Amino acid sequence: MDILFKRYIWLIELLNRFGELTFNEIAERWDTASFNDTGSALTKRTFYNHCQAIALNFGIDIVCRRGRGNNVYYIENPDSIDSSSLVKWTIDSLSVSEMIYENKSIADKILLEEVPAGIEWLDIILKTLRENLIIKLDYKNFIGRTFQSNVAPLCLKLFKRRWYFVAQIPSGEKYIFALDRVKNIELTEQSFEYPKDFKPTDFFKHTFGIATSTGEKPEDIIIRTYAELPGYLRSLPLHHSQKEIYSNNEYTDFSLRVIPTFDFIQEILSHREQLEVISPLNFRIQISEILKSMSKRYE
Repeated sequence: MDILFKRYIWLIELLNRFGELTFNEIAERWDTASFNDTGSALTKRTFYNHCQAIALNFGIDIVCRRGRGNNVYYIENPDSIDSSSLVKWTIDSLSVSEMIYENKSIADKILLEEVPAGIEWLDIILKTLRENLIIKLDYKNFIGRTFQSNVAPLCLKLFKRRWYFVAQIPSGEKYIFALDRVKNIELTEQSFEYPKDFKPTDFFKHTFGIATSTGEKPEDIIIRTYAELPGYLRSLPLHHSQKEIYSNNEYTDFSLRVIPTFDFIQEILSHREQLEVISPLNFRIQISEILKSMSKRYE
């Protein structure tokens, strides 16, 4: 991550977390920030330059409210943070990192998940996305199938601690590759024209996870949830299309409009007896058949 970019995100996160701070309070926190690896002091001129750059690059306005004794700085339009998933995710991640760093004295009491797999290739993929460059990809999946070709990366997605990227292959088809299965990537100097009809959000619009359809259309799926699962799904929906349609003391029904891909089926099964597929009937039968097949493994 670029040094200036890290400083911008740090400043946004700081004011987003604390609301209002004086310049001295901001400067004092920068002195002990984990990203201040050079131990440099924050001057007012640098601070003002950062505020201007943040407004220009992120559309986030840091303004001053003058008062007797001390002027305080705050984010005037905090809603602009939520409007960008990339900025919000980066800020949230940095916020957690800063809080943990501030409590490094109890590091043995804080248990973390491992860093997402495949990050050694992340920087080169980001470069290709910025500059629309073609890469020479050497790839091998977990069942031994290999792929070697020049591809044009189109977007990145993080799912269950693994990084994936969508790329257009020479035939024009779009494939999804996992960074932890990449054997080698060579950056070429050949550029490509980013397809005008491709939008990453639309590509995954009706998908849960990373597996996309092979021609299937999205379906209106109703799931019935029991015990504590309704609370979990209210606080963290399975999909942006999720809606609560009925609830009583025994169960809660949710509707989702998704394509029932492999990842979605895995998620359904992961909730065990606390989740039941109600409709459509063909999907309910499919889940039932999978459960019967699983049961045979234990006979």
